[in-house]
Amino acid sequence: MAGTQHTQTHPKYQYRFMALLRADMTAAPCRLTIEATSEQEARQRLSGRYILSFAGCIPAQEVRHV
Repeated sequence: MAGTQHTQTHPKYQYRFMALLRADMTAAPCRLTIEATSEQEARQRLSGRYILSFAGCIPAQEVRHV
């Protein structure tokens, strides 16, 4: 019996945050943009280094080669 191949992909979004660097609380806030499938994934990838405030979410544009 042949195995089935999972071809469904999760849509990616660009999540934007205002962020403060945890290591330097005197630094000015900066804007971070990260591509992820969910806000939770985006926060998990950044929260170790930054204190985050959600700023927005837009669909990621896929690159198409012609």
